[in-house]
Amino acid sequence: MLDSLRQSLDLTLFWEYRVILLSGLLQNVYVFLGAATLASAIAVAVGPLRLSRSSALRALSTGYAELSRDTPEYVMLIWVYYVVPVILTRLLMTKVDFSPYASAVVALGIAYSGFMSETVRAGILSVPKGHIEAAMSVGMTRRSIMWRIIAPQAIRRMLPEALNQFISLFKATSIVSLVTVEDLMYRISMITVQEMRPLPLYTGAALIYCAIIISAAQLVQALSDRWRRRGWA
Repeated sequence: MLDSLRQSLDLTLFWEYRVILLSGLLQNVYVFLGAATLASAIAVAVGPLRLSRSSALRALSTGYAELSRDTPEYVMLIWVYYVVPVILTRLLMTKVDFSPYASAVVALGIAYSGFMSETVRAGILSVPKGHIEAAMSVGMTRRSIMWRIIAPQAIRRMLPEALNQFISLFKATSIVSLVTVEDLMYRISMITVQEMRPLPLYTGAALIYCAIIISAAQLVQALSDRWRRRGWA
């Protein structure tokens, strides 16, 4: 037992392959950036629709948000990579394939857009009604109220929660090797086959993820405290 523990804590092997593993970690960063951009864009579109006067738009946007939030990332990833191309191939009568990177970005982007749309909705609702009524009383249009009154306040209030969701999204990139994205975990699995020493490699990966996520969480906490002191959140 002690020998196994010593092997798991000996990160010499992880350090020897640091260049290869770093290139894999960069793939995680690329997937995260693409998925975060997609999730934010969808959330900005879906979030306000959940407050629409149209019952049909509210139902559709709420249904999308619930479906994307309730579907596990693993299932979404597999479904986008394997199932969607088959459906599109039959509908379009031509061969459709998604690259592993595109599938990972789309799957994680959709999965987290539901959570972020709820954050957008909550941010809009957090704006005091008195501010909106005051803007209406001076004759501002609904569009002007949204962009000049609601949006600035809502964004400041929802940023802390949105940043926490981005942290969760980065953690979720650890599963993209399931569709052969050559990320950190994919590179580790390949090295493990060659070296037959999984403990130091997976221990090193765990430490890398912990270091990144803890640092990001501390940054989010510091920013949130600053925003609260300034009355932004």
